[in-house]
Amino acid sequence: MSVEVIETPGVEADDVIGTLAKNEKKVLLKVRVVSPYRDFFQIISHSLRLLHLVPRGNELALFVMKDFAEQYLSLKPSQSVDMISLVGDKAANIPAVDGIGDVHALQLINRFGTLENLLQCVDQVAEERIKKDLITHADQAVLSKELAILRCDLPDYMFNEDLEFRRPADNGKKFTSLLNAISAYAKGLSADPVIRRASYLWKRLDSM
Repeated sequence: MSVEVIETPGVEADDVIGTLAKNEKKVLLKVRVVSPYRDFFQIISHSLRLLHLVPRGNELALFVMKDFAEQYLSLKPSQSVDMISLVGDKAANIPAVDGIGDVHALQLINRFGTLENLLQCVDQVAEERIKKDLITHADQAVLSKELAILRCDLPDYMFNEDLEFRRPADNGKKFTSLLNAISAYAKGLSADPVIRRASYLWKRLDSM
């Protein structure tokens, strides 16, 4: 279907996506990452947006800088990994620190900036229960942050990158068949607009 598949032996798929996304940003391309994982929040920007499943639903939602600011207040996208180190990410199988939820995690990271600084200054945490949980699960929190951090600096030689959009060899028959099959399960939605858009883009490519 002319959809490029990129695999890099020994490298996490998230790190491949992160590196490719960052590289495309450098040449001023708009990037969309489709993933249910919150670790991609750390690279979100005005030109790099996320598409993810709506909680408790099957619809895709666009997640942009405005959404991040509303959810995390004064935090920077890069600090989302510090949040994940405390609250975990079930979709990515990253464990949380027991007893610390989103509200306390946001307050702690907003105050101390990073997980490392929080653990160094844990004596300054007023609530004894939270302090005890942090001390008890410090190693787990450090590991969770390490798991959540995206490597976006993989060397170019690791990729055989060819992301050029081109018409499929079968004139889009498999592509349209797949979309029609999916739309049969999407109540009230039709694949026709997407198929028409793809066909239009393929015709434009032929004329260039």
